[in-house]
Amino acid sequence: MADVVGLARSSAASIGAQAYAAIGLRLEAGQGQFALEAVAAARTGLDVLERQAVAMAREQGSSWTDVGAALGISKQAAQQRFGTP
Repeated sequence: MADVVGLARSSAASIGAQAYAAIGLRLEAGQGQFALEAVAAARTGLDVLERQAVAMAREQGSSWTDVGAALGISKQAAQQRFGTP
């Protein structure tokens, strides 16, 4: 399981670095509007992935405490944000 977690963290870091580099290039080129659009698209995509990851973690038995800890938020915040209304 630790290998899966390590791979996930490595992949997330790589994706984040690639997005940061691509957006940074736009900023360096003076393309502020394109950089903003890239940030918005990245944020939307990450929100979708986050919801999917939370749903899968919950299906696999993770508690709201575990989910909150992984996301750096409280158990209550995780449950309010991702729990069933």
